[in-house]
Amino acid sequence: MSEIGPETFAGTWRLKESYAETNGAKQAFPLGEDTQGLIMYDAIGHMSAQLMSRERVRFSSRIPKEIPPEEISRAYHEYTSYFGTYTLDVAAGTIVHHVEGALAPQWIGGDQLRYFKFEGALLVLKTPPMKVSDGSKVINTLVWKKVNK
Repeated sequence: MSEIGPETFAGTWRLKESYAETNGAKQAFPLGEDTQGLIMYDAIGHMSAQLMSRERVRFSSRIPKEIPPEEISRAYHEYTSYFGTYTLDVAAGTIVHHVEGALAPQWIGGDQLRYFKFEGALLVLKTPPMKVSDGSKVINTLVWKKVNK
C-alpha cells in the first residue's frame, strides 16, 4: 500500500478478530470471544461502527413495555454503536472518531482515538491504554477486513 489516506479507509470493514490486552496478556474483548461488527468509512470523513456479542439473547417479548429491565440491561451491555466524522493523522498513525451519536450517551460530542496500522488486507485499530475498575490498564484491539462485493 503506497499512500494512506481517506480513500484507503473508505468502505465497509467486517470484524475478523477482537481482544483486550493487559500487561501484554491477551484476554477476551469486552463483548465476548466472538464479537461481531462492522465499521464504515467514507472518503469525505464520515464513519459508523457497530459491535455486538454473538451470544445476544432475544427479548422475551416484542412489546417494549413488557421487556424486563434485566433483559434490557443485558442487551445494552452486549452491543455498542456510534457514528460521526473522523480525522486521520497518517504521520502519527492515528484516526480520531468524532462522535455525533452513540448508544452510550457519554460518548456523544467526544472523540474516540484509535491507533491504526495495515497488515496486508487487514486494518488493525487499537485503543489507547484505558484504566479499568481494578486499576490496571487495558488496550482493546480490533482487526477488520474490507468487505468486497
